[in-house]
Amino acid sequence: MKRRKFLIGAGSLAAGSAAAMGTGAVSQFNSGDRSLEIETVGDASAYIALQQPDKGLSDNGDTRNGNFVEYNSDKMSLEFTSDNPTSARSGDPQEGNPLGGDGVNEDSTYYFDGTFEIRNLSNNSGSGVGEIETWINESISGVTFYTGSSAGSRTTLNSGNREGLSPGQAVTVGVKIEQEELSSDDINGTFQVVAQENGNGL
Repeated sequence: MKRRKFLIGAGSLAAGSAAAMGTGAVSQFNSGDRSLEIETVGDASAYIALQQPDKGLSDNGDTRNGNFVEYNSDKMSLEFTSDNPTSARSGDPQEGNPLGGDGVNEDSTYYFDGTFEIRNLSNNSGSGVGEIETWINESISGVTFYTGSSAGSRTTLNSGNREGLSPGQAVTVGVKIEQEELSSDDINGTFQVVAQENGNGL
């Protein structure tokens, strides 16, 4: 009973003090100028980087599927066309070796393992901060993006199958092309790479 009376009394005292002293709220504030700097960079060096495997080599050097990656105005594109032919001779096909292929066969299915990388270059603050999940949105008939590099290990990379990346980590992405499913013999489509902080709810 005494405790209850004491609490009521303390509350009355606090209310009285607030009335006497005012709320202390800030009525207006202007910080003055503060600087903001933003630099636009190419896909290969952004916070979420879209990168060609080192020297075009994929799967620990087993393939050169990374040479299907091109950068147009610093934006990554994938080109499986005669404008970006392969090279059947030894050496880097980017050096202009003329003996090579120009596209996919009719009624064919191709798997191009390890074509490009999605790398998390965001800040690493420890304790899981900077962890992201990434996937690819696309609606190109006959084209599928996946992780893995062998039969039985390839997994579609989409909103239902996301890949987790810690800062500094990368996931290697392959491209499956089913020619019969393509809407025409010459495709010019787009896709989106999406990344979000783990559990952010997109």
